Amino acid sequence: MKYFLLAFTSLLLAAADSSACSFPISTLDQQVERADEIFIATLVEAKVIPKSERTEWPYIEGRFETKRVLKGREQPKIITLTTGLGRGDCGIGMSVSYKYVIFKGTKDTGIDDPSGTQLIEDFQEEELSAKIQAAVRRQRNMQKQK
Repeated sequence: MKYFLLAFTSLLLAAADSSACSFPISTLDQQVERADEIFIATLVEAKVIPKSERTEWPYIEGRFETKRVLKGREQPKIITLTTGLGRGDCGIGMSVSYKYVIFKGTKDTGIDDPSGTQLIEDFQEEELSAKIQAAVRRQRNMQKQK
């Protein structure tokens, strides 16, 4: 009986892990190429929006204060973006007062893990910004050569 419980528990844990978000790993160059807009922003407010008649699942709505544009058009001073709650829906964990690098499409109102959006520490900002700007320059040079 003890072995049965151990095996059963192991199967349950494996099944729980199988629902996790999965996607092919992308390089920074690929993330930069896919994104129309990339910017650094600080999360100033976040709230969970419950499931409703209009939405099948609950989600998080975050208000970001934009700090620095790395690619694309200027962003509003405050921008509201949504994300899933995490795990199987690829949502981004949102922590108020933390900085994020946001990768998104022009018309996107949501962000997710596969895009490259992530929380960053202050000490990472300059180096990551320089790498993103170098990738943007490479992308522009390749487009000019076509």
